[in-house]
Amino acid sequence: MLKNDSRFTKSAEKGKGWFAFSIFCLMWCLVSLLLFPHRVQGEEKSNAVNVEFFYENVCATCEGDADFYTIYKESITAKDRESLDTEVRTYNVFLDSCEEYYDAVKKEVGIPEGTDLPVLVIGDEWISGYDRMGGFLQEQLLGQVSDQERQDSDALQETQPEEVKSAITDGSEKQEDTEKRIEEIIEQIQESESRVFLLFTTNSCEDCEQVEGWIRANEDSLDGVILAYNIIEDNCLELLKGMFHEYEVEESEQVVPAIFVGNMALTSQARICSMDTEKVLSQSGNDCNRQLVQRMKNVQEQVKQEEGQEKNSVNLLTLAGAGLLAGLNPCSISMLLMLLSLILSEKASVWKNGLLYLLGKYGAYFAIGLGIYFTASQIPEKTLGQVGRVIDIILVVLFAIAGVLYLTDAVRVYHQDYGHIRTQLPVRLRRMNHRMIRRMYGKTGTFQPLLILGLGIAISLGEFFCTGQIYMATITYLLKDHISGVWMAFLVYVTAMSLPAFCMILLIQRTRNTEHVSDFMLRHMGVIKILNAILFFGFAIYFLVR
Repeated sequence: MLKNDSRFTKSAEKGKGWFAFSIFCLMWCLVSLLLFPHRVQGEEKSNAVNVEFFYENVCATCEGDADFYTIYKESITAKDRESLDTEVRTYNVFLDSCEEYYDAVKKEVGIPEGTDLPVLVIGDEWISGYDRMGGFLQEQLLGQVSDQERQDSDALQETQPEEVKSAITDGSEKQEDTEKRIEEIIEQIQESESRVFLLFTTNSCEDCEQVEGWIRANEDSLDGVILAYNIIEDNCLELLKGMFHEYEVEESEQVVPAIFVGNMALTSQARICSMDTEKVLSQSGNDCNRQLVQRMKNVQEQVKQEEGQEKNSVNLLTLAGAGLLAGLNPCSISMLLMLLSLILSEKASVWKNGLLYLLGKYGAYFAIGLGIYFTASQIPEKTLGQVGRVIDIILVVLFAIAGVLYLTDAVRVYHQDYGHIRTQLPVRLRRMNHRMIRRMYGKTGTFQPLLILGLGIAISLGEFFCTGQIYMATITYLLKDHISGVWMAFLVYVTAMSLPAFCMILLIQRTRNTEHVSDFMLRHMGVIKILNAILFFGFAIYFLVR
């Protein structure tokens, strides 16, 4: 008898450690959902030092990297250039391929979002702007740096965080303003009674000046209205890039001047000034304008999608974390432990019956979430816009109250005052769920697997009052944040929510005992309550400042 007790104690202790380790591994796997891009295009070759210059230029007659090469030749003498093993590359980030590579470089060397171009990267060091570029080249390639340059560099590092923070704020506003800019142009096109030509130019551009002169000279034959935009103006550059993508303009031809009319896109002075006006005029002005409006609406939709994609990885991690926390809910775990205790007493398969129960819960929560989401999403945006801020304030208050309740419960757990915990299922619902488990599992025969599957569905509905608190908050977050890939979002949440139960089933199948899991949950209940409070306070802050 003593020998068996000793074995049981060792098994239980081993089980506790295994369970804690499993939870840790699961959390680590969820964090690894983030994909970290790495450099490909400018990969180092042998021992050569990579000198990479990033700039943005859309002018057909401008050489965007000419100033850099001038600085490079003035800072590094011809003799030094011959002795150095360097590879110098320049990238115009206006082009998609270069922009993708620059994004990877930014993450690798730690260039903050919003840093102004041009940027020079040498190895793992970087600098922004032309002012100190000569000294930076000498320091990195020749090891020379003056005291004044060192002081200037230190001063730049001290001021950089505030500047970058400001740039990030402007960037988020720019995304929203791009959509507004498109709406304004669409409105002007729809109000026009004549054919609209959408023209993009920039300052100090010889080709642009020639095109503008050609348009003035051929104004009568064009028979239309010119809407001209300078890409230096707010959001016009982003709009032009979107138009290039929509009209599938070759990367080598993505320059200004650029003109769009109907389904036609022309770039550079040579192509625009040799425009086939008869082909343009063969369509009515209304048809041309409808085509142009549709193209711009496509660009507007693409802007929204890109914004959603940028948020997507962060959203999925948020959903995974919320789901994992919901899966550790004591109400849900207590129901699972009661079922597994009955299974053990009948000497039945914990693995088979536990997975059937979990599958029922998985399907139920997935269906409930999608049902609530798609039902709520049918409410017209105009209606939501009229009461949107009021709804946000109500949600902030509700989430803050939930956070306070979870915090007070954490204090009660600390003082072992379990009888006054508020964030749990009401006594009647708990008793109803317990009776349901006893009755349904007590049925034997061919249909028992289906009954256990149905039990998982029924218990999901019965415990939703408790476990569903985080779920409802998450669904509200999804509705407000307009996340792309709703099905994937719910798959991530429900899968993460099921992981703790899956680990417990695996552990109890191995140890044939539920006590160590019960002890683990009791010892960590306070931590779980605090994490719930943090999550709800986070939702409250999000809806307050969004």
